[in-house]
Amino acid sequence: MSDHDDESGGERQIARREFLKKLAGAALVAVPGCADDVSTSTEGPDGSSTTGDGGSTSTGGDVPTTGAPTTSTSTGTSDGTSTTGTGVDSTSTGDDGTTSASTGEPGDMGAQPQACEGREIVFAPDAVAEDLARFPTAVMAGAMRQESALLHGRSEQPDPVQLRVWQPGDAPGTVRVIREIEVTPDENGYLRQVVDGLCPGQWYRYGFFATDGGEPVARGVLGEFRTAIADDAMEPLTVAISCCNGLDNFPWPALQRTSDEYYDVFLHLGDMAYNDGEMALADYRGNWQAYLAVADGGGMALAYARAGLYCTLDDHEVTNDFNPETIDPQRLQDAMTSYFEAIPVTDTPNQFRVWQSFRWGLTAEFIVLDCRTERKPSTANSADPIYISKEQMAWLKERLQSSPCHFKVILNSVPITDMPTIPWDFAANDRWEGYPVQRQELLDFIAAEDIANVWFLSGDFHTCFVSHVEPDGDGVVARTREIAVTGGNTNILGDFLAAPQFSFGSSNPHGCIITFDPAADEVLVRFTDPDSGQDAYSETLTQK
Repeated sequence: MSDHDDESGGERQIARREFLKKLAGAALVAVPGCADDVSTSTEGPDGSSTTGDGGSTSTGGDVPTTGAPTTSTSTGTSDGTSTTGTGVDSTSTGDDGTTSASTGEPGDMGAQPQACEGREIVFAPDAVAEDLARFPTAVMAGAMRQESALLHGRSEQPDPVQLRVWQPGDAPGTVRVIREIEVTPDENGYLRQVVDGLCPGQWYRYGFFATDGGEPVARGVLGEFRTAIADDAMEPLTVAISCCNGLDNFPWPALQRTSDEYYDVFLHLGDMAYNDGEMALADYRGNWQAYLAVADGGGMALAYARAGLYCTLDDHEVTNDFNPETIDPQRLQDAMTSYFEAIPVTDTPNQFRVWQSFRWGLTAEFIVLDCRTERKPSTANSADPIYISKEQMAWLKERLQSSPCHFKVILNSVPITDMPTIPWDFAANDRWEGYPVQRQELLDFIAAEDIANVWFLSGDFHTCFVSHVEPDGDGVVARTREIAVTGGNTNILGDFLAAPQFSFGSSNPHGCIITFDPAADEVLVRFTDPDSGQDAYSETLTQK
């Protein structure tokens, strides 16, 4: 248990999250149903429902009003055609004989257009005995799109398990089972399954169950996720962000606190696991399992069970400040293999490529960068420095220019902000500023194309801050903001980040909840103290 457990009963304070879900249900925006069929109501995992009008479906019972919960989303991705410069090969995991040839992930191609309506059965998932010896690690959903998600878990036993995805039923003690799939663990125990036949903008619960005679008798932790909202939907969207979670910070109180909040998506900005010193694949795998352990109330497992995940990596997933040009190729191969095994990074693996985008209607496109594995430090001081590959840069510009979304949200890993000269410039070579030509190329492109509402979300520095990326810039670049977070490790320099460039700076870990509101053209940013639960910073920002 964390220090912020309810003093009266010792239970985790989930009430706030559930209250926000119900509050949000009063402010729904209509969006199209899935395929050619239209459903007249949408239900969140708490069983609340709303009814839409005129052949449209209300999205989830989870839309925030002023910074409370938000809902909806439709995801589409625009993928580049080039691979990363890591020089390592991707590894397909969880192959149970149903792997899709195009994605390398176990495919679920049996869903019909109305599969999201489900089959109502008598079933109480929470009443099934929890077996953390068999299912010891976090459950996660990733790569959420309008009609699919990649669900992920792990089993200590080699027998097949049952994956169920459901929504609340109409009668007490019932659920609507949306998908029911037998999943076989891979040789390392990982359970990975792409589930399709879902509907845009809806909340789903899921779990992996051991069965006896087809009936669930034991389970792991239960999770929930929301699918991306439909292409033409526009509504507020709430995300949680974190990074820099060292094991010495376990159980990560900032993440425990975050798990009590409402958020549609969890965004992890890198340094999820500190694998420094690991030299072999087995060591990397063991460290990931320690980080993702469910026992003892670890905040990572709690937060990931609350919503689907989009993520990027930083250096510690491999080793501290690794140089892609000089690192032992086998070590890099092992690190990337373990990362893609342990985390549902993408449903379209392509040579371990991390950079990809996920669109949520007309509200936001999440543009995930890889600011580590493509670097060429030997070029940093040349006329043609490579911080991200030319292919990734071209793809990034294309997404910024062509995205129809109001907000372009960049998962950046290492900050792009023009940091104060002293003492920050002693480590400038580890961030965008150490590759000034490419940094300026990107900012000049944003300025030339007048691309409003680009928001950088970053980690790595072990600080929390809200900044103006280029305080001396012109036009839209002068109004472009960066939000950095730490969920574990600390850096005393965060306490000395001063106004006017920085509206908030802290060396301490915080929970961070951000609501993107396209109708108001505003972004509410909240940093929450993990001990008190009070907001250390809460401000509505705009580029108007």
